[in-house]
Amino acid sequence: MPTEALAARLLAAPRRWWPEVLLAALGGAVLLGCLGAVELWGKREQRASAEAIDTIDHNHWLMAQIQGRPRLEKPPLPRLSIAVLMILTGRRDEGIVRLPGALAGVATVALIYLLGRLMGGRALGLASAFVLCSMGFFVGEMRQASNDGPLVLFTTLALYAAIHRLQDADETSPVEDGSHSSGRRHKWPGSWAWSLVFHTALGLGFLTKGPVILLLVGVTIVPYLAFARRLAWGLGRLCGGWGPLIFVALAVSWPAAVILDNPSALSVWSLEMSEKTGLSHILEHRRHSPLAGQWPAMVLPWTLIAAVAVLVPAMLALFRSRRDRAGTWGQLSFGAWGSNAIGFAWWWAVGNLVVFCLWAVAKPNYYDPCLPGAALLIGSTWLQLARVARGQDKGAVAARAILQAQWVLMFVAAAVAPLAVRGWLPERLWPWSLAIGLAVAASVASSACAWRRGADALSLAPIAVASVFGVLIAYGIIAPGENAQRGHRKLAQKLKQVVPPSIRSIRFFNEIDEGLWFYLTGLNLAPVPGTHPHYNTAYDLAQSYLTQRVRSETISQLEAKRQARDKQALIEWLDQGAPDTPFLLIRSSLYDRFAADLEGRARSVFRETGMKRNELILLQVAGRRPPAATAAAAAPSRR
Repeated sequence: MPTEALAARLLAAPRRWWPEVLLAALGGAVLLGCLGAVELWGKREQRASAEAIDTIDHNHWLMAQIQGRPRLEKPPLPRLSIAVLMILTGRRDEGIVRLPGALAGVATVALIYLLGRLMGGRALGLASAFVLCSMGFFVGEMRQASNDGPLVLFTTLALYAAIHRLQDADETSPVEDGSHSSGRRHKWPGSWAWSLVFHTALGLGFLTKGPVILLLVGVTIVPYLAFARRLAWGLGRLCGGWGPLIFVALAVSWPAAVILDNPSALSVWSLEMSEKTGLSHILEHRRHSPLAGQWPAMVLPWTLIAAVAVLVPAMLALFRSRRDRAGTWGQLSFGAWGSNAIGFAWWWAVGNLVVFCLWAVAKPNYYDPCLPGAALLIGSTWLQLARVARGQDKGAVAARAILQAQWVLMFVAAAVAPLAVRGWLPERLWPWSLAIGLAVAASVASSACAWRRGADALSLAPIAVASVFGVLIAYGIIAPGENAQRGHRKLAQKLKQVVPPSIRSIRFFNEIDEGLWFYLTGLNLAPVPGTHPHYNTAYDLAQSYLTQRVRSETISQLEAKRQARDKQALIEWLDQGAPDTPFLLIRSSLYDRFAADLEGRARSVFRETGMKRNELILLQVAGRRPPAATAAAAAPSRR
């Protein structure tokens, strides 16, 4: 290439690629900015941090332990990544704990851009990525330490590799109706490598959260290929070669090692999966409402466009024959379900949602790996609407009405939200919520103006910018004000002040929040013997139902018996005089129930109040009680 041409291309690059530069900046800021400002509030983050610390401190690389029991419910890859980061950086703070998930989020934004570009060009890549950066639920989930963030990345990577493998075909891809005339031949010598990437991503996803990644990917790919009448050919290309062996080797590596060390692990995993999917009907009281009821909130602020994106392909399928006779349905012609980005994204986002709605226990975070698919679906629909809306026919009128409704809803929400939160937000922080509302309102006006000037994908950029601004203020300024009431740092500091330096351990009854392990250094936390679950409370309860239940005994009765056994074990430990430590932590709700039985056995040292989490009480154990007094005091509790 001549020097002049190369120089001209380099000079033109910033002007050409500035949307991608903006996207990269927004993705990094929204997912990495102020990452350590908020303490570990949620159960998933607390457990992830406790597992990583146990892995390092006690060399439990195969199976971590928390609360004095093996942690078998989740595969090890996220835990190991956090532990390795802690070792490499020498840091143990909230930012390091959350960094693997946040980096997975950044990589997912990049992948959804590449996938959109692969399936629909640069505009679709930008639109989908801007939508994903502004999707509140996605950002909030990826900024947490959990197994879900890496699972999102590996699911997206597997589907990206699958599309590459299917589109960059080095052999004929026939339509499965016996006709080979429509098949096309693409030559790409490295096509087989995408099969290896596909199966490696599946294997890593398996090591992240188990076999659910097979469901997520299968529900997306199989209908996509089936509607295109290329199912057998497509599955043959994806599953050929050495790829399946790589997947199997990765997937079974950890479970096989765990089963050899702890044969009960298989029953724990079986119960976990059967209860969530509904195959087992033991723990009926733990069932959740269908996930579809929470889906509109999970795709905010794009709920309206998402609803249109869900309905339009279904309408096209129902009225395909009418559309074929008329030529097009207005101008809103998205093509066949199985042959373009919107069909692929539809099965990714909606097909998996339907499956999760059939599960007995499906929490909102289960849908995390489908959010990139929802962003691809929303981005594709936005582009179609933005282009159609510039016409003059009925389809254009309908498209403009949808776009305007989306803008109006966001503008109204931006105006109302600061007023709605003023009652519970501290006065000093309320101006920041007002700043977020003003930024969103301004972004809506900028988005509408950009569309009128001819922008399609870039009309989403102002909203993404406002979303990043709001996230940084929310996580960096507003949310830290809740740390004192939701976190465990103050409790850890109080325990270090109250407990004499000569005491190296504190006992706890049953279970307490795992976040305390992260902040409490120098003191060992250990359960009162016989009062903590063997693996987890649900497993112990189900095992009791299967092996210890008498006829007609209910789950509630079994739970009451378990609580009675735990209380008796606590009383017996207290009456022994607690030879290893005189201090005990117990949840306030349990202490209030046991107060009469604990009188004379332990006294309160301090009690938490006004917390927005499980409150704890620190008790100091009395001296050893005579056997006669023990029996007399325990008698009333047995009536």
